[in-house]
Amino acid sequence: MGLRQSRIREKKDSYEDQMGWTVTQQVLEPFEDLESQESDILTHQCSMCGSIMQIPHPKRERYKVICAYSECGHEDMIGF
Repeated sequence: MGLRQSRIREKKDSYEDQMGWTVTQQVLEPFEDLESQESDILTHQCSMCGSIMQIPHPKRERYKVICAYSECGHEDMIGF
């Protein structure tokens, strides 16, 4: 038994394997830290009854939150 081949072809292989990083001229925008941005709504839990309220972010360091639950009405002083 033997192998037969009618003719030998000398065709070059045009496949090129490329691995690794590629270089582009695209400039990416700087990453913005989402945690540094203050939200407009603050979540507060009443210290008396435990109900959770969402209040607008206060403009001062010291503020007072009155519980929205009708039977409680407790006032939490924050920053005093």
